[in-house]
Amino acid sequence: MGPVNRKDRLTIILILIIIVMGLEIVYLVYQNRKLSALIEDPRKYFKTLAADEIVPSFAAVDLNGNDIDLRYSPEAPYTMLFWFAPTCASCELNIEFWNRLYREHNTEKLRYVGLCAGNLQEARNFVADFGVEFPAVCAKDAFVIEAYKGNVFPQTMLLSPEGSVMGLWAGALGVQQEDTILTIITQL
Repeated sequence: MGPVNRKDRLTIILILIIIVMGLEIVYLVYQNRKLSALIEDPRKYFKTLAADEIVPSFAAVDLNGNDIDLRYSPEAPYTMLFWFAPTCASCELNIEFWNRLYREHNTEKLRYVGLCAGNLQEARNFVADFGVEFPAVCAKDAFVIEAYKGNVFPQTMLLSPEGSVMGLWAGALGVQQEDTILTIITQL
């Protein structure tokens, strides 16, 4: 067998490039499917609170300097809690609906609070940039983050007066989820 001529070497190199690119495309399709599944239901991959799980009370100062006291007791109102993060593009999609809930269903029986993961300045910028109307707290206390499972963004959570999870919707809300939330809170 003699030396490989230039045309054959180029053909071999081209075939190798095509094989490598084909493998990369297959891997990217696989990764895309995993990421799509993660976006569809983040709770399959990350721990969130479960129905009837009870969260602890806490007090904090909101981004405007007002005291927030989330005490749970039979006399307390229901709590609508929104987890968001300044770097979360999906969070931006929920803000309009969350603001509408706050404007249209803010009663003595239902209180609202946003928990923002990130530093104080990022939280203030996010709230200002996206017109957040409900009270928001910069959640930097590890106890609160762990107790409320602040590792999936966004989260929309309805808590009973006693602090148990009545409903939790992780990820960007679709029309069906928004309708479900509206139905539940109008029946409180």
